[in-house]
Amino acid sequence: MTCKKQQVKDFFIKCFYSISSTEEKVLESISSGKLTLNEVHLISAVFKAKTAGKNTFSMVAKILDITLGTLTTSFNRLSKKGYLTKVPHEKDKRKFYIEPTSLAESIHKEHTVFHDKMFEGMMNSVSNDQLDIMIDSLDKLTKFFVQLKADYIKNNT
Repeated sequence: MTCKKQQVKDFFIKCFYSISSTEEKVLESISSGKLTLNEVHLISAVFKAKTAGKNTFSMVAKILDITLGTLTTSFNRLSKKGYLTKVPHEKDKRKFYIEPTSLAESIHKEHTVFHDKMFEGMMNSVSNDQLDIMIDSLDKLTKFFVQLKADYIKNNT
């Protein structure tokens, strides 16, 4: 492996772990240790789906790219903790919406502030020319991971 490729690989791994561990520490602080990173991301997905008026179980599962079973298990845990509730559809009683509680709203706001600060700090250190290169590179990286996942699923099912 060339020196530059090794540098990129090392940077990518360090960056991933740094973002993940920082976010875990921040979330531990804002939730007083009551929520996991995955639980906070579920709360954020509910808010995202609700903004679009599609906060059904299937839509939230789609946003998170998880199964309905996994979502139901996580929902039940967050419901017991007081962060989410289930509301039946007015006309189709088989359909339910996931609604965040005021506890979830508080966590979501603080999580959003964390993300805003993280990206603002990153953007302040990047020129417009660098930003164009970064956008192109991150787009390619995202497409790579989408394809990698599709290939993995295809080869392992």
